[in-house]
Amino acid sequence: MEHIHVVPRPASARHAPKRHSTTREGFRLGLIIGVTTWFWLAGFDYVRGEPFQTIHFLGGFVKFTLVHFALCLAYGLIIISALHASMKEPTIMFGIIFSAILFEAAFVIVTAMLSNIGLGELAWGKFFAGNLIATVLTLFLISRNHSLRDMFDAAEALQKD
Repeated sequence: MEHIHVVPRPASARHAPKRHSTTREGFRLGLIIGVTTWFWLAGFDYVRGEPFQTIHFLGGFVKFTLVHFALCLAYGLIIISALHASMKEPTIMFGIIFSAILFEAAFVIVTAMLSNIGLGELAWGKFFAGNLIATVLTLFLISRNHSLRDMFDAAEALQKD
């Protein structure tokens, strides 16, 4: 599915409308997030002297990697699909924010459970830092091709009407 939209730029920058592919951008985002967070978990365990401890605990190398990347690709597609939908209907941006808050709350619960069933006290910090890395990376990658400020302003303007 391709979307065409014009990202507002300064008057000096004259560019043709950018072509956006939800599938391509979603898979790219999911793949980058998946690789980054996979290496974060593996690196964290390696530094602690327990290489792949988390990965083995969560199902083994192959199973964990397949599930992890499937979830990250789904994450990327959902985020980019919602972002592109918000270009047509800016108020969707509020739904994205609300969903992100719910996702973070669920993440806290799952992390607390994993800490108590075998990953230990550092599970909280390990998963929180990995989630923070993924969130910052997502915002950075999205903001390179989409004007998030313009989308927020458009959504806010519609709310005032």
